[in-house]
Amino acid sequence: MSSKVITLILLLANSSNLLAQSYAFITNQLDNNVAVIDLKTNRVIKSIAVKGKPVGVAVNHQLDQVYISTPEGNGFVVLDVKSLQQINHVKVGGASVGITVSPDGQRIFVADWYENSVSIFNSTNLELIKKLTVGKSPSGLFVSPDNRWLYVANRMDDTISQIDLAKFSIRNTTKVGAHPFGISLDKKGERLYSANVESNDVSVLSAKNLKRMARIKVGGRPYALALALDEKLLFVTNQDDSSVSVIDTATLKEIKQIEVGEKPEGISTHTDDRHVYVANWFDGTVSVIDAQTLSVVDTISTGDGSRAFGDFISK
Repeated sequence: MSSKVITLILLLANSSNLLAQSYAFITNQLDNNVAVIDLKTNRVIKSIAVKGKPVGVAVNHQLDQVYISTPEGNGFVVLDVKSLQQINHVKVGGASVGITVSPDGQRIFVADWYENSVSIFNSTNLELIKKLTVGKSPSGLFVSPDNRWLYVANRMDDTISQIDLAKFSIRNTTKVGAHPFGISLDKKGERLYSANVESNDVSVLSAKNLKRMARIKVGGRPYALALALDEKLLFVTNQDDSSVSVIDTATLKEIKQIEVGEKPEGISTHTDDRHVYVANWFDGTVSVIDAQTLSVVDTISTGDGSRAFGDFISK
């Protein structure tokens, strides 16, 4: 084999590794920055300054971009995954907290806490497509795998709404537990989970019609959720207990509580579907949980006020 061929193979291999690089983007609200964790080493490799008390995170895997909501910055900022730099700022309105992106990467959804609305943007040109009025204090957002439905947790109304993205209208609204905040949807778009902060439980709904299926008791002030191990397990951050509840999705029962850092909030699952990353607000750390052993295997210092509300891991 010639040296040129060997060189080409090495270049292609290195290029593939670069494309496969995954990061965790952790919003540090009190530091006004985003810590970038290299998931190969579990170490922070960069802190990106983001003004406006950043909270929410949404990764656009198609465009290699990350959107960061800034409650005191009147909108959200856009980060480039390849250069790890801020490349844009988009104005929204009152106080943006919840943020997500459609699975096809074409639309960005931003929940405004004070204006009781969700703004929808075109991800290509960042232009506003539509602004919808929803329930009081919208927080968690999730889009169905077919890009047809948007689900919104209306915290102060104790409800979840289902929005038809073809008609831009609310199809259904259902009462859940007290003050739903983070929500999660399975890969088939069949089952929706909401973390109910004030009733200390998780509601399970049919995503099709928002029919209530179950309520599961967890720890104190559950905040956000993430699925792992082929969706066999659901992990829920409990703010007041400094723990993560583990729910068996077959039996819909809590099987364990894992101690993590103080005031855990945001949570996302690694691309390996095994390791779950938890942002601890009061500790300024991220706990890494092994979903197979149900134990913390690493703790990463990230910054002051780590919240990372949303999908914060790039693929």
